[in-house]
Amino acid sequence: MKVLKQTLTLFALLGVFSTAAFAQTENANVDVTATVQAALTLTPTAVQLGTIEPAASVLDANGNDTATETNVGTGAAAGALQIQGTTGIDIDITYTGATLANGNGTTVAFTPSVYLGTNAVASGTAVTLAGGDITLDIGGSLAAPTESGSYSTANAGGTPIQFDVTYN
Repeated sequence: MKVLKQTLTLFALLGVFSTAAFAQTENANVDVTATVQAALTLTPTAVQLGTIEPAASVLDANGNDTATETNVGTGAAAGALQIQGTTGIDIDITYTGATLANGNGTTVAFTPSVYLGTNAVASGTAVTLAGGDITLDIGGSLAAPTESGSYSTANAGGTPIQFDVTYN
């Protein structure tokens, strides 16, 4: 009987201490959400200066460009960059100048003039994607070429205007 009493006492003590020996576990769920922007789509249209004299050339981006057009040839047309993305979101726009080459190693610099409607857009500017679709008008100035030939950013030694567009 004494052994039975000791065994029962031991089990009773183990029962009291066993709840303290086991750690309590709590669980919680943390929700995760994301708003995914529409992919940015860029559609370029080339700037065309036409056949020009061997002098500097200026082509207006659009009717709001304050530059005076000079030395542009037949068929001259401003370029464009259509940007599509999420409506109402701000985007940052940066761009470089271009280098036109004649394929013989002669190059000439082109400095773009970029407009969004009535507003000039400097490189590094933030604009809003109104309607999810905007079009930048692109004109600019070409330095005076030093020799005749067919100049293009596509020729060896040429570099196009590079636009980088990112969500702000």
